[in-house]
This record gives sequence, C-alpha cells and structure tokens, in this order.
Amino acid sequence: MKKTQFLFCFYLFIVTVSFASAQSNYNNQTATTFPKDGKYEIITSPLTMRDTYLLNKETGETWQLTSSSYGYYWNKLSKDDNPKDIIPEGYTGAVYQITMSGIAAKGTYLTNTLTGATWMLMVINEDYELGWSSISLLE
Repeated sequence: MKKTQFLFCFYLFIVTVSFASAQSNYNNQTATTFPKDGKYEIITSPLTMRDTYLLNKETGETWQLTSSSYGYYWNKLSKDDNPKDIIPEGYTGAVYQITMSGIAAKGTYLTNTLTGATWMLMVINEDYELGWSSISLLE
C-alpha cells in the first residue's frame, strides 16, 4: 500500500512540475538586444508569424513579412501623416519603436519616441491591407 501511495504521489509531482514548466515556457518570449546604433529591427508576435514586422528605427518605415507561392517578402506598410511626427534637424539615431500587445494585431502601435506621435496598425482598405493610422495626441 505504501508503495502505491508513493508512486501515486510521485506521479502527481511529475505531472505538476511538467505542467508548470510548460506554462512558464509558453509565456516566455524570445528577446534580442539590438546594437545601440542598429538601424533596423524585426518585431515578432509571440502568437503568430503573420505579425512580423521590419522597422527602420530612424525613419519609421515599416514592412510586414508576407508569404506567397514564391516565398517570403517584406510588404511595405503605409503611414498616415501626423503633425507631431517631427525629427529635430541634425538628429541621428533611433526615433521609432513598435509595441505589440501579444494578443492581437489591434494592439500594435508605432511611436515616435521623441515627440509621442503614435499610429495604430489597422485595416486601411476593402482589400484588408494593413497600414498605420495616426492617433491624435491631446494636450
């Protein structure tokens, strides 16, 4: 009887440890530290490959990774004008960043980190193309 109880407790322990390990591994995201002077960055969703973007951190130009029967390619995304989107004359270096919610593309934002100008990734036409729609900054 004691041997059966021991085996049962050991089995429960292994199942619990395995479940906890699987849960913690699911929530971990792959992160890379980019060089300080790096111009481009790839941003990926922890949930779907479809939400993979290439960002030019100096200009704010962005592309979405897209697939076709010929392979993968970067599809450039349009960006609305934003009156707060200003880069000081003579400034060099990273200005823009992309932030993702990790839950849905609806929570994906492009920000000018110097001025706070912000855009939300949205469907912009009847062909379901994505683009950056400006968000007003109230003062």
